[in-house]
Amino acid sequence: MLSSRCKSAVLATALLFISVAVLDANGQIEKDLHRPACTSPRCKNTKAYLKSHYCGESPFGNGPDDGCDTRAPKKPGPGIRVSADFSCNGNDADGTSKCLQRGQPSPEIRGILIGEMRRLGLPAQADKDVSFIVWEAASPGWTLVWADYEHVSGGDLTLCQVIVVIDRSGPPHLLRKVPFQKTDADVPLVTTWFPVDIVDVDGDGQAEIILEGDAYENHWLEVFGMRDGSFKTIFSGLGYYL
Repeated sequence: MLSSRCKSAVLATALLFISVAVLDANGQIEKDLHRPACTSPRCKNTKAYLKSHYCGESPFGNGPDDGCDTRAPKKPGPGIRVSADFSCNGNDADGTSKCLQRGQPSPEIRGILIGEMRRLGLPAQADKDVSFIVWEAASPGWTLVWADYEHVSGGDLTLCQVIVVIDRSGPPHLLRKVPFQKTDADVPLVTTWFPVDIVDVDGDGQAEIILEGDAYENHWLEVFGMRDGSFKTIFSGLGYYL
């Protein structure tokens, strides 16, 4: 929720049993969609870097033996300027939270984000309740922007989210999106993401974007890299599930 930096625990319980490694009827391990096999040297280097920089206790929860409790840094690494962020305080009595936005995206970037969220169904009156994170990376010239709307009323959670990369040399890139929808506040039915860092994770001299995927009792790290003019997922794994 917003009280913990808007990190919603989000995925349908039914999907969870597909996403995590479980035994099938023949006693074989089914494929873990969020943690595919990592066998290439490049993937192993990426995994080792992530585990050494963004992991705590390992193993953790009911996850794989090489999984871990995720540990996002308080701020991104050197060379990243944080021009917008926020903090939230929760109210245990009614389950609500109050967030304070620090800094704002530029009008141009805000227009891009709100436009994407409107296409995903966000009502016009909800614009004022959107929270933003803006990270500006001088090299390679990316601006990573996270825009999130969450509202809790009784047992219902209503949310919408986009993560966009603004590239000086080309059009915006939509990394992740969560259409506007209502779900159960205690057992949400959607997956959301949260920015972790922008850094070279595989030693190729090029920066990559790290996100944490949050699902119902399931958390993992994803890495996006620019390949042939577009962002592609180059790693998904680690983290834990319960």
